Amino acid sequence: MLDGLVEVPHVAYAVVVSTDGLIVQKSTSLLQDTAEIVAAGSASLYSIAAGVGRRIGSGPVDQIVVEYHDHILFLAAAGHHARLAVLCEPSVDMGTVAYEVRRLVTRIGEYLGTEARSSALTVNGLPGTGHGV
Repeated sequence: MLDGLVEVPHVAYAVVVSTDGLIVQKSTSLLQDTAEIVAAGSASLYSIAAGVGRRIGSGPVDQIVVEYHDHILFLAAAGHHARLAVLCEPSVDMGTVAYEVRRLVTRIGEYLGTEARSSALTVNGLPGTGHGV
C-alpha cells in the first residue's frame, strides 16, 4: 500500500513509524538508513506537536507538514501508536498528497496500528527484568 502512495507524482518515499521512532513498514524504494532517519525525526516532530497541542487544548494532531527547501514532509496519525511519514519533492501537489494520505490512513488505519511497547521484557509469557534475554 505504501508503494501505491509513492506512485503519486512527485512522492518520493513513505514510511510508517511507531511512536517511539521505529520503522513499522516502508516503501520499497526507501533505503533503510534514510528510513531510520525519517522515522526517528518524524516520531520526534509528532511528539512535540502533540505535546504543544495538549498544553494549549487543541486536541490530537491530525497532520503536520514541514516544507524544506528540497522536500516536503507530511506526517499523519495512522492507527494506534503509528504515524505515516511521506517525503515529497517540492513540485508535488500538496492537496493531492494530503487527500491520498488521509485516504490511505482511513483505509488501513487499524492495520497500521502498533501496540505500545512494554517497559519490561517477557520471557515465555512471564514478565522479565528488562535485562538481556
